[in-house]
Amino acid sequence: MPDYTLNSGVYVNVTPSGAYRAVVGNQDDAVRALLGRLLSMPETPSLDQATLAELAGGSSEADFVELLYRLQELGWLAGSKDRREAPDLNMEQDVPRLLAELSGAGKALLADAQGFYLANVGFAHEVVEELAALAASIASLQARNSGLLDRNLRLPPGGWAAVDAAGNGQLGFWPLIVGSQKFVLSIAGTPAFDRPAFVDLVWWLSRRYAALDFVST
Repeated sequence: MPDYTLNSGVYVNVTPSGAYRAVVGNQDDAVRALLGRLLSMPETPSLDQATLAELAGGSSEADFVELLYRLQELGWLAGSKDRREAPDLNMEQDVPRLLAELSGAGKALLADAQGFYLANVGFAHEVVEELAALAASIASLQARNSGLLDRNLRLPPGGWAAVDAAGNGQLGFWPLIVGSQKFVLSIAGTPAFDRPAFVDLVWWLSRRYAALDFVST
């Protein structure tokens, strides 16, 4: 096994693809646990010994450092010389702004698994409640058929979409699992999950709804 060493003076950032891995799908593994712990923190942590022990969650230091290296190689974590604080968002103003950045059409909606919408941008008011209810139905459908999709068909976790005749998605639905809470992100047009706005949204959701779940584990 190769020996890995930590770079001093580096802060650990979850990347957009890492945030996607943290909340899309229902994998219960060390990767998801680590990403969840990072996203529950009030700021990006530095790689000192105290933080290392806190994040390791009972794993040996060698195994944990190797996991950090693997996630860095996958592009799910990145180091930075600058510390970042968790976003402090307002549901009515800031969250719709982030949602707009995630949609090529400027239309996106965040709802919970019960069909109540939390934030919306671009969709007409008269369709928001029905769209949130549809999103909840799709999340329930995915959960009921996870055995078929994950184990039998071996499809990677992702979203569901209404597509045109060429197979291009017109409206997509992504169930998000944040700790013990479930949400659905509905996006019109091309999704843009590769942006910092997605990290900020997931980080804020994790701090608001799931931080206690990770603290207690």
